[in-house]
Amino acid sequence: MNKKIRAGIIGGSINNGWAKGTHIPAIQHLNELELTAVGTSNMESAKKSAAAFHAAHAFDKAEDLAQHADVDMVVVSVNVQEHYRAVKAILPAEKPIYCEWPLGSNTAEAQEMQDWVESRQLNNAIGLQARQAPAVNYVKDLVAEGYVGKVLSANLKISMDVMGGVGDKATAYLYDRRAGGNLFTIVGAHNLDAFTYMLGEFKELSAVTAQQYPQVELVDIGEVIEKTTDDQILITGKLENDAVANVHIQGGVKHQTGLTLEILGDKGTLVLEAPASIQFGSHELRGAGPNDAALQHLPVPDHYYQAPDSLKNDAGFVLNVAQAHRKFAKDIQEGTSETPGFAEAVKLHQLLDTVERAAQTGERQYL
Repeated sequence: MNKKIRAGIIGGSINNGWAKGTHIPAIQHLNELELTAVGTSNMESAKKSAAAFHAAHAFDKAEDLAQHADVDMVVVSVNVQEHYRAVKAILPAEKPIYCEWPLGSNTAEAQEMQDWVESRQLNNAIGLQARQAPAVNYVKDLVAEGYVGKVLSANLKISMDVMGGVGDKATAYLYDRRAGGNLFTIVGAHNLDAFTYMLGEFKELSAVTAQQYPQVELVDIGEVIEKTTDDQILITGKLENDAVANVHIQGGVKHQTGLTLEILGDKGTLVLEAPASIQFGSHELRGAGPNDAALQHLPVPDHYYQAPDSLKNDAGFVLNVAQAHRKFAKDIQEGTSETPGFAEAVKLHQLLDTVERAAQTGERQYL
């Protein structure tokens, strides 16, 4: 094993719930990585965060963090509106970059960011961690191996109580379409990416979107704001293998039912369930092959867990991110490119654009 990769996190604040709850514990569990630097919007919070996470260095400028000699790789874990600026600031250091999803606030930004890293031949990774979930990879392999036979249809349903008509000041940006981060681009994209990763790409689709909550109450400050994002996304179409596909993403559901994925084939069935969005883990997998009378629990084989054993019972928040970091560390150390990167992010941005176009025009789109 090569020496540890020294990571710096832009957005590594003790107040950043995502970095604090996923990237930082993931890095702490891995022998390949160590956290050496955190960057936040001001030096006071940076120093407090660095002390809390036992990082040696604190920064209030992304470029200073990236240029430091004790940083080998940079993680971008800030509001999506800041991704473009943060990645641009890192580039002169010419170090590997792991950026959270969405890559950019729009496809044009994402395409430019892809061009930046490819022109410099920098290792890059995008935070589509559902691809690292053990259950998701097991389903992908079962489908490829013919467990269900020919896939006839696949139905994905996600319902969440958030991103409807109630929020708070910290999440207000999720209801502004211009910000680039919302139910469709975050929850929808993570689930669509995992869906096509397991089953193959769409070759044609139609879509309906709706805004059932035109306003949002920010409960902590007692304000009501206008909402410009959708809370209902319905996609129907055909995949490249001719399977019929249906995806329904709902926000603001009073009693959320989480995620259910049904894969129905001519010889069998697979059902994957989770209490929330697919990238968060806690997956329950059931299946029935051609000789089974009913669905039965399918335990995920141990070899799908590449993270340390200490994370095997994790609900998935840390486990999947740790598996992504371990794979990216291997890419950096061995010159491989197994981790989904900015190119895959651009493809996903383009798929979202296609869905939006289908919904806005009412016309079926062919990919």
